[in-house]
Amino acid sequence: MNNYIQIYNNIISDDYCDELREKFDSFPFNQDVEQGPMSFTQINLNSHPEWSEDVKKLSHYFTQSVEKYKEDCAIMPEMWPNSYAFEEFRMKRYLPNGKDHFGPHVDAVSKETAIRFLVFFLYLDDNDKGETAFPQLGLASPCKKGSLLMFPPLWPWLHAGNKPIDKPKYILGSYLHYK
Repeated sequence: MNNYIQIYNNIISDDYCDELREKFDSFPFNQDVEQGPMSFTQINLNSHPEWSEDVKKLSHYFTQSVEKYKEDCAIMPEMWPNSYAFEEFRMKRYLPNGKDHFGPHVDAVSKETAIRFLVFFLYLDDNDKGETAFPQLGLASPCKKGSLLMFPPLWPWLHAGNKPIDKPKYILGSYLHYK
């Protein structure tokens, strides 16, 4: 893609994607979110010790992807913070119920969220619809199992999580924070 939007395929195995989805579906602490332009079910993995090994494993995959992202986007040292941290990892499920989606938005819209400087969306299943769309750029990232979408969370990257139509969509997301 372009405009600091990158997609990396096969970041995690199909089996690990399946394992994460099954664990999510069987986990008792999922939270429904419905407010304004968004509707989905999510869990904050960092809040539950049962997910600690997954958080470690995913942190490793994301850290490797950061280095690739910096290389692919020709990011010079002067463009990158000296230190950063991951935001808590959240896994989301969007049902094909005609309601679950995340309308057009940006992820850094306040003093509190301005700490974010890079988005991670890891797709955990193939889904014909439900892509992440960038309406002002005329781009969309397909939901491809094991692929990772990375981009800045700021105002030029308005994006939306479109509605899945025939099966649930699962993503796992985080952000890099300035430290």
